[in-house]
Amino acid sequence: MVILLIILKIFLYLLLLLLGLALLLLIIPVNYRGQVLTAEGFRVQLAFGWAGKLLGISAEIEGEDYDIALRILNKKVYTHKGKGQEAEKERSGGKTEKKAKDSKRKKGPGFKELADRTLINEILEYFKRVLNIIKPKYMHLYGTYGFDDPSLTGMVSGAAAIIKAMIPHGRVGLYPDFTREIIDLDLCAEGSMTVGSLAYQTVRTALKKPVRKILFRRKKK
Repeated sequence: MVILLIILKIFLYLLLLLLGLALLLLIIPVNYRGQVLTAEGFRVQLAFGWAGKLLGISAEIEGEDYDIALRILNKKVYTHKGKGQEAEKERSGGKTEKKAKDSKRKKGPGFKELADRTLINEILEYFKRVLNIIKPKYMHLYGTYGFDDPSLTGMVSGAAAIIKAMIPHGRVGLYPDFTREIIDLDLCAEGSMTVGSLAYQTVRTALKKPVRKILFRRKKK
């Protein structure tokens, strides 16, 4: 009986320790830097540091390949790499590509849903709150964008102007292209943020009715 009580106490102490670390992770600011490029495929580089160099996570994603590393006291203690299935996709032939395109058209939200004024307002408000939380010391966003529907390109152009006004100290140069479908972006940011606040604002926005209808539209079918 005494041994059982000792084991339970140790378990409770460990649980409290884990909960305390999780709480500190939510409260203590996390330093970050990242870059997103879409000119020739999709490439993302991210790095997060918590409590100085006590805990760090870095990730690099290029296409379907990824490389994630965990560091403690600036020493790499864990890595995880993965490669995409590009070769397998090539073998599947044109039929598979056609099916994938058709499925994307069926599954993706329609223009009327994306153009809903309430949804746009919610996304812009979320973007404002996120900028206030992440407090980027440096940020630039350059690129050209265009969609198969010119009216959608025009709508995004209006939103881009609002975003530019939200980032007075950032370097923003976004240019619409009404003649073709293109997403060519270069986003770079560096600063610090509080994970708890960001998680709260993300969940809060995701639960709003206009956003929830888009996020969970497949489950309703």
